[in-house]
Amino acid sequence: NVYLLHFSNLKDDMPGEIHRLAEFLDIPINEDNWDDILLHCSFEYMKANSSKSVPLGGAFWEGGSETFINKGTNGRWRDLLSADDVATYEKLAVEKLGADCAGWLATGQRA
Repeated sequence: NVYLLHFSNLKDDMPGEIHRLAEFLDIPINEDNWDDILLHCSFEYMKANSSKSVPLGGAFWEGGSETFINKGTNGRWRDLLSADDVATYEKLAVEKLGADCAGWLATGQRA
């Protein structure tokens, strides 16, 4: 089995997503550590500690780990592409991935 975790769902309901993931993995959560778990999974914590959160400390990215963990928002790429480019991407996503997967990729919602 595979658990698909979408960034937008984490942003909308991180506690719920962490609980669902732990249940899927059959890992009990020690509620005494819950506040620390939420802190260490937050975007702000990962950004502040990016060299620990990014593979090889960000050595593969121009600008390092701070570039990899950037703003924590979805869809910023749309502002960089023309309307034709976005339409081409969306068409190819459906062709290559199928409508359900392309829809989940775009929204985080299962069909």
